[in-house]
Amino acid sequence: MAGNVCYPRFHNVSNATDYPRNGGDGQTRRALINHLLASSRASQFNIVAVTRDTQSARAQKLSALPNVKVLSGDLANPDAIFEAAGPVWGVYSVQVNSDSEESQGKALIDAAVLHGVKHFVYSSGDRGGSQRSETNPTNDGEESPGDDVHDLAARDVLRNLSGDIHGKGFARMWEQLGEKKLQFVATQAIGWFAAQSFLHPEEHRNKAGTLVGDALTQSEADIIFKRVMGKSMPMSPCPIASAVKMVLKDTMGDMFKWFRAEGYGGDLVACREVHPKIAGFRNLVRR
Repeated sequence: MAGNVCYPRFHNVSNATDYPRNGGDGQTRRALINHLLASSRASQFNIVAVTRDTQSARAQKLSALPNVKVLSGDLANPDAIFEAAGPVWGVYSVQVNSDSEESQGKALIDAAVLHGVKHFVYSSGDRGGSQRSETNPTNDGEESPGDDVHDLAARDVLRNLSGDIHGKGFARMWEQLGEKKLQFVATQAIGWFAAQSFLHPEEHRNKAGTLVGDALTQSEADIIFKRVMGKSMPMSPCPIASAVKMVLKDTMGDMFKWFRAEGYGGDLVACREVHPKIAGFRNLVRR
């Protein structure tokens, strides 16, 4: 979760989230903070990053940054977070995919409204583009906190392309989509767009946007991967990938079924016009 200002001159950005199991959302949070601190208005922001373990290496790195305070908290009890943080103007929220995702998300929104939050940026998964996402909801209802809500729908596919069994399985499942292009975006870009919402709140008031940095089939991505890495993208055998989709039908299976039938609906050209330096797949692989 991230939040923003409390006093007329000072913006207090509260960033509350559990450290995720795969580290992806933590990278997005760090990207948001880095972009805010790199802006010409960095001195106006007092940033509160919330985590369960303030003694972890990543929490210590955050606390060493200027204008950043690391606060111990749990999204299962968001009221306690706001009480400890003090007045908060804005929140950046991204829930970890878990059984408690919906309940924690709703509780965080309710707490934000109760504590007077005025600007709320929510990062979630796209459901077919900004307009379709409004009429093609998941099973969780979303309320509008405070005066201003900005929804960022995004996914960083590259973090799923690790060389372990999960990464190899993801690559094979992507390959099984055939000519269906998969859209993705880097965590750095998510952080950049989130920062723009905090830096220019009126321009992003009550808007939703699907973020995309590139759109490729697996075969197209593999050509780029091989040019950069000198080898093909590692993939698990087809039977294993198919078995995983069958065994994990309610998660991995349904996700790739949705990729094939509908898929993300981001406007790549529009995103590149707004953020010309947004990283494509080639640059992501080089990193």
